[in-house]
Amino acid sequence: MRVPVDTGLFGEYLHYGMPLALVTVLDENNAPNVTTIASITPLPGEQPRLVMGVLAENYTSQLVEKQGEFVVNLATPDLRSVVRACGMYSGKDADKMAICGLTPMPANHVHAPLLAECPINIECQVDHVLKVDDLYLFVAKILVLEVAPELSDGRGGVLVDKLELLFYAFGHTFARGPMVGSGPI
Repeated sequence: MRVPVDTGLFGEYLHYGMPLALVTVLDENNAPNVTTIASITPLPGEQPRLVMGVLAENYTSQLVEKQGEFVVNLATPDLRSVVRACGMYSGKDADKMAICGLTPMPANHVHAPLLAECPINIECQVDHVLKVDDLYLFVAKILVLEVAPELSDGRGGVLVDKLELLFYAFGHTFARGPMVGSGPI
């Protein structure tokens, strides 16, 4: 017989291996705001898209809804303390970019900055906003996905065997382990 698991107040146990991202968006003064998000999922289709879930009460939800764009910056294990800090403070009350010593880089297709410390940056434009209870689901077009030069395979792909990302699973933080296969599932 199976044993029920408490999903927790924020559904921590529903995250079973989601990459941790530092999401950047501009505030009402065009200053960068950054927050930690574990609820990001790519969507299939000819136009690459992703969906990002953010609690409606979060400052980031308000900014993304207003700006209509954001950048997903995938975090590495050395950024664990930054990921934690960016998830603990509100951008309404603190300059998390300064607190965490993050380096903004200009994006090519959106106004929000890329984060130099993150090896993969995904520039996104919001397509649809779905409101489900106390949650916003932002469905966004992926305008460009960029990788740090040392992780590029030189042919438009990523050297996955060298990529180390931070993941959130069952309420805990993990680093990516060794690759166990290649190619499509």
